[in-house]
Amino acid sequence: MRRRPYDAIVFGLFETGLGVIRSLGQKGLRILGIDHRLNIGCASRYARYSICPHPLRKEKEFIRWIRSNLSHDHPIPAFITQDDFLIVISRNRESIGDSIKLNMIDHALLESIADKYQQSLLSQKAGIATPETWLVKESSDLIQIRDQVSYPVIIKGRDVNRWRNTISKFIKVFLANDYEALVSKTGGLLSSGVSFIVQEVIHGPETNHYKYCSYVTGDGKILGEFTLRKLRQNPVRFGFGTVVESIHDSGLIESGRKLLSGIGFTGIGSVEFKQDQNDGILKLIEINPRYWQQNYLATKCGVNFPYLNYLDLLDKNPDPELEFKSGVKWINILKDFDSYLTYRKEGSLSYREWRKSLKGKKVYSDFTWDDPIPRLYQFGIGPNLFKIPGYIFRRLRKRKNG
Repeated sequence: MRRRPYDAIVFGLFETGLGVIRSLGQKGLRILGIDHRLNIGCASRYARYSICPHPLRKEKEFIRWIRSNLSHDHPIPAFITQDDFLIVISRNRESIGDSIKLNMIDHALLESIADKYQQSLLSQKAGIATPETWLVKESSDLIQIRDQVSYPVIIKGRDVNRWRNTISKFIKVFLANDYEALVSKTGGLLSSGVSFIVQEVIHGPETNHYKYCSYVTGDGKILGEFTLRKLRQNPVRFGFGTVVESIHDSGLIESGRKLLSGIGFTGIGSVEFKQDQNDGILKLIEINPRYWQQNYLATKCGVNFPYLNYLDLLDKNPDPELEFKSGVKWINILKDFDSYLTYRKEGSLSYREWRKSLKGKKVYSDFTWDDPIPRLYQFGIGPNLFKIPGYIFRRLRKRKNG
């Protein structure tokens, strides 16, 4: 086997992966970023990148690619930042175990978490409040729950990967305000063979969304802990956080610990809750058994999850990082501006209010002074940067031959 030219591997080069790359690269580590397409993390100065086969659509080819390209003298610490890679790598962990090193929950638990209905049952068994949830596999299931449902409700895929590949990459849920809308909006899902869940809406503003983030060693020790709340989302009300803020919340920490320990979770993950404005109770939105999109905010606040993860994989016994700065924001400026336009149209957010909400200590999803090029990629300039080396080579060859 050849000696490895890098210290860590990051699977998935969206903003989530970019955050992990920066957290490790700023510690002096050499990073190989892997994705099945060009993405914003490819533009980071802290990583080389490589394009692999699509893990879900070409699973066997992807596993062969790993064994062919990532085999070295020792397994390399690896970090998973996208769902496309998560289930496939977990399912094949034995066959690729000599190539990469991971701290992951067992595959059966991972599959239960990936199933939104089973995830709800896991949460209930751990003693965590969940919104009322119904599983729908066929049209007769809708008829059965017709008189049980209180509207409005949300509709979301049971399997997030199938939902993204069949229904929408960008829309996580549909909203139905009555039974007729429920039937109308689920007709296409049923005809596509996509099973889904119908779930009660947890009432309250977007600032009632909270996230507990944690890294747990294989023997159950918490090495890192961090909490945040959303300020805005995209799509509005039912999307990812475009502006989030670090906060200290003991109740949130207690609920997050209770859930993860209750299901036997290890490794990196986050739990999203929403506080119901009607009863004040934190209720589960979802468990995410991988790095979350705003992970770099935790690093800048004092909890470097990727580096703790890296040291733990190498048996370096790092000291826990449980204290962090509060009141620091993470901002995806493009998506947040898009959300602002929606709120402005509704008359609920003025331009002055939007600008004021962005003030204070902050980090951006795409830009740091030591790694600025990903912002160019974000604004549509970046993809052309990857063409520059080939353009220069062709010009030099033409000059030499002509």
